[in-house]
Amino acid sequence: MANVLNVVLSHQPPADVDRLVGYWNSLLDLGNVVIAYGGPRSSFDRIAFNKKIFIGDPNLRTQDHQREAQSYTAVFKEASLWLRNRSDAIHFVTLFEFDHLPLVRDLNARQVKRLQTEGADVLAYHLARVDDTSHPHYLHYAANGEFIRFFRKLSVRDDPSVVLSMFGTGSCWTHEAFDAIGAFIEPFPVYFEIYLPTLAHHLGFRLRDYGDQNTFVSNLGDRSGEVESAKNQGAWTLHPVKTLPASL
Repeated sequence: MANVLNVVLSHQPPADVDRLVGYWNSLLDLGNVVIAYGGPRSSFDRIAFNKKIFIGDPNLRTQDHQREAQSYTAVFKEASLWLRNRSDAIHFVTLFEFDHLPLVRDLNARQVKRLQTEGADVLAYHLARVDDTSHPHYLHYAANGEFIRFFRKLSVRDDPSVVLSMFGTGSCWTHEAFDAIGAFIEPFPVYFEIYLPTLAHHLGFRLRDYGDQNTFVSNLGDRSGEVESAKNQGAWTLHPVKTLPASL
């Protein structure tokens, strides 16, 4: 099995972060875990887990994420830099928010298998092409000439007008694709659920969806009480889980 780095993004209090890391490490047979921390610097220093990266970018710390164009670019940049300082080879990188909970021990193996089966470089939840649609994220940028010119200039695709959307709480990337995203500077603030998949596509990477796993990933509410039910239905992960169940 190729080595996988699991980047877990959190802004929780230190005790909650350490408990979450303990859960990730106890569950996954394969893969390494690193915390990308977007909370206060003082809290970061009190996290006991030593594989941690501080993300200081204010563009990650938005309140109204869509309207303020929340950015994950700094997460990619800092994680890519952290990877360069490792001696072991990492072939794949996952990025999960703290409330996107893994439920199966072989999560990494399942993700890598789906990537390879699809001949893909990136797996994303609820992946969709949204240009020429009424998708609200697309409409926000459709009339922005700078947005259009940016992707037309860098695209290696025959159709540089393609715009993709993904649900950003969890994803899996080849190391090459992950690093390529981290190497770019956003031309202006672009909401990451549009920016990340569209940039990856126009750089020539192949994106594919998680398919039947999408049903276990939604954007509202708290599905903490559905953990066992989701497991029984074949879920690999569940989102959103705001409270790590005491039984885990």
